Amino acid sequence: MNHSDIRNLVVSDSPTAALFQPGRIGNMQLRNRFVQAPIFTQFASTFGEVDDKLIEYHRARARGGVGLIITENTSIDWEVGRTVGHPIRIDHDRFIGGLSNLVDAVHGEGAKIAVQLHHTGRQNSQGNTERNEPPLAPTAGITSAFGTPPRAIEEHEIPGLIDKYVQGARRAVAAGFDAIELHGAHGYLLGQFLSPYTNKRTDRWGGSLENRARFALEVVRGIREQVGSEFPLMYRLSVTEPYEGGLSLEDGLAFCEMLEPYVDALDVSAGNYDTAMVLLPMVAPGSLVNYAKAVKSRVSIPVIGVGRLTWLFDEMAQAVSNGELDFVALGRAGLADPDTVAKTRRGAPQSVRRCLAVNECISRWMFNGKGTQCVINPALGQERRAEQARRAASKKHRVLVVGGGPSGCEAAILAAERGHSVLLIERHDRIGGQLHAWAAASPLRMEVNNMIRFYESELERVGVSIQLNTDADDVDLSPWDTVLLATGTVAPEQDQDVVDMLANGQLPVADEVTVFGETETAMFAALWLAEHGKKVSLVSPAEEVGIDTNDMQRGHLTGLLKEQGVSVRTSGAPPADGTVVMATARVASTAKAELFDDNRVQSIGTRARGGRMYEATQSGFWAASKIGEVL
Repeated sequence: MNHSDIRNLVVSDSPTAALFQPGRIGNMQLRNRFVQAPIFTQFASTFGEVDDKLIEYHRARARGGVGLIITENTSIDWEVGRTVGHPIRIDHDRFIGGLSNLVDAVHGEGAKIAVQLHHTGRQNSQGNTERNEPPLAPTAGITSAFGTPPRAIEEHEIPGLIDKYVQGARRAVAAGFDAIELHGAHGYLLGQFLSPYTNKRTDRWGGSLENRARFALEVVRGIREQVGSEFPLMYRLSVTEPYEGGLSLEDGLAFCEMLEPYVDALDVSAGNYDTAMVLLPMVAPGSLVNYAKAVKSRVSIPVIGVGRLTWLFDEMAQAVSNGELDFVALGRAGLADPDTVAKTRRGAPQSVRRCLAVNECISRWMFNGKGTQCVINPALGQERRAEQARRAASKKHRVLVVGGGPSGCEAAILAAERGHSVLLIERHDRIGGQLHAWAAASPLRMEVNNMIRFYESELERVGVSIQLNTDADDVDLSPWDTVLLATGTVAPEQDQDVVDMLANGQLPVADEVTVFGETETAMFAALWLAEHGKKVSLVSPAEEVGIDTNDMQRGHLTGLLKEQGVSVRTSGAPPADGTVVMATARVASTAKAELFDDNRVQSIGTRARGGRMYEATQSGFWAASKIGEVL
């Protein structure tokens, strides 16, 4: 029996087997039912050209096993319709060559690739346009989450806008893409014409559903005329907008039926950036998939579902088997682990880095015009460098890692993968470090506990020796060729450690508790205490609370605190009496500081560079990549 036969046996015996069956969109044959959803990376050049960083990002996801990759929002109108930052562009023939290189890279790994044609419409800022013009919209003055009032599109301009989509499609075919997807979801231009909230026109492009759908349908018909009836064409839509005056689900479903004669698949989401927590859910997995199932009940063409589905592969396989869904899209999950599909196929789901959905990728980096990063995947955007980092070490070292948090685990895993002999010591009775505190309150409990299990599994897989209940002061560091001090941060002097309270479930006796701190940890502590029946006040010494996390996570936690009845006060002082839990900013550990020489003995992680989980995982991984190398 050869290796291919063994892999097929693993798949056929798996509850996820249906997801590994070939699929078809139009005349495009796909090797399985997994789709890499379009995620805006900002890995293109400043002027929207395809470069090596973007190619290597896509190559890694194609190599990781998905059947189809859909590019990020690819601009058909760079002057007024591009996303803030630097997306890919397809608004001129000179970009065909670079796009073709991207296609070839994905094809070389056995996957297919579709380009997503995109125009922002009102979801743009005036400062992001080439001539400082207002953004375009079906109706003037209805601002978006980006806050710049748009001007209304004149009726005589509409044929030109339609042609921009058509010319983008022509260039997509010329570049060798396997399919085209139109981005009609998440409040962009196509969706703005469809939505009664953003389309108040009184001409033939507004009013009734048939009129509001006219722009999208004319775009689709124009592209069909350009590319022919056989070229695969997909349409991504938000089938509903969950706010007053937005697109109703019934209208969204009726629009899907209008699209069906012209497109080969529907890629189904919901919401827009005015309702960002809907389209970028931080809630339980699967919150969007029922919309896809509703669409599938109304159309006969393939339907793609999305929404944290990496946690629900068994259920999604059943949905595919039952005909409720055809394809499963991985969005942020593909950022966290490009090999999710390959690992699942070979029966190693425990080795998947599962997205935590804290939206650092979106809110901390993408929304701020920076290349997308991931708190748990140090290789994102550095795929070629990471591939080099994983090569066998030039010289094998005896490596001691002090501290079993994310930084220490990342360092130990990569060091062992590269052939070093590694011992990891941890002063507590389990690895994970501050992750155990993150897992205390309900919002991230499932995700963070899974991350801890991932580290346990990977440490065992690569043969790292682990010694628990061992303090750094009890270990002789002299025999080791390399010592990595990953002891993280500690509570400020004289403060009780809120992290220990959360990690160990040390519930205060008092019924009323004040949490004092400006940190995300303070928010988690207040939430955890409230979930355990305490009457909780959260007081921040700063003008905000959760100042060390991103805006979306802060908003999400603020909403949960409100639901739990936690009172929040900013720019405050700690109370003079009562039970007070201190959760202010932590300081770097100084364990074994006297032996630190930045050569044989190094500090890594948040101990060395501050920050939180992103800084920890990045530092641990890249520090281990240098062990045994001649610099």
